[in-house]
Amino acid sequence: MKIVLMGDMDTVLGFKLAGVHEAYSFGETSLETERAKNKLKELIEREDVGIILITERLAERVEIPEVKFPIILQIPDKFGSIYGEAQLREIVRKAIGVEIKR
Repeated sequence: MKIVLMGDMDTVLGFKLAGVHEAYSFGETSLETERAKNKLKELIEREDVGIILITERLAERVEIPEVKFPIILQIPDKFGSIYGEAQLREIVRKAIGVEIKR
């Protein structure tokens, strides 16, 4: 199963260097948002994708559907989390069933 990232150019570059299988970058225009929505739909339908990482700021612009598989996990970008640490813990708990403790 592949891990795929969707986000801004800097986040994508960092994850590519870390070895993520596929990564797609999107700008902030409405055309780029439409591209991101279409790519997300495509990735959800693929059988070889197990985890989709999407930056929080991009996730705000596209509608994230409720799906059981693949796992869709929102992550902070280079500016940090827009939800805060408590919300990130809850997202991880819901996505993979593990509670992160400090």
